[in-house]
Amino acid sequence: MFNNLIAKEGQSKVFYLFLAFVLFLILDCEFLSFIFFALTIWFALIYRNKRLEKDYDISDILAPISGKVLTIDKRDNKTQITIDVSLCDNHILRAPKNGNFILTHQKGLNTLLDSLKAKKLNEKATITYSDMNLELISSLYGTDISISSNEALMGDKLGVFLHGQVIVELDNSKEILVNIGNKVESGKTVLARAK
Repeated sequence: MFNNLIAKEGQSKVFYLFLAFVLFLILDCEFLSFIFFALTIWFALIYRNKRLEKDYDISDILAPISGKVLTIDKRDNKTQITIDVSLCDNHILRAPKNGNFILTHQKGLNTLLDSLKAKKLNEKATITYSDMNLELISSLYGTDISISSNEALMGDKLGVFLHGQVIVELDNSKEILVNIGNKVESGKTVLARAK
């Protein structure tokens, strides 16, 4: 049941924060117990694991992560949708479509994504499907990007991504259903579908 509430990647963090809260509560240190209680709630929200209602078409491309659409760029028969992931969003990374994918991972820094240099030096992972790519670029509060398998059904959990940007690259045969500034929800919002 605990796995349905909090993702396994965050369970140990929430558990240790809760233990620190109880310890400082027993030691009658009100300020530190309050701080660790607030951190326990915050991390439980960060790693929350929402249930999905699976009612989408097989040709849909779902949002892989929750966040805000920053840009939609069209060039060279490709469309790129950039999703900004903040610490207040749901951080469960989900498969945007059915099928196998190839994962490439590059270790790097965790700095703010304000410059092109930061986008090149920060930790990133690329998930390549036959007709689309996902690029995850970690930012300041990011942790290691971990993806558990290389095959998933649409909407299934792939891993956790805390903070940064996700760039979804599609070919122009897809109709884009989101606009700049829209909030998207992981595994629920349909980004695109076949024309």
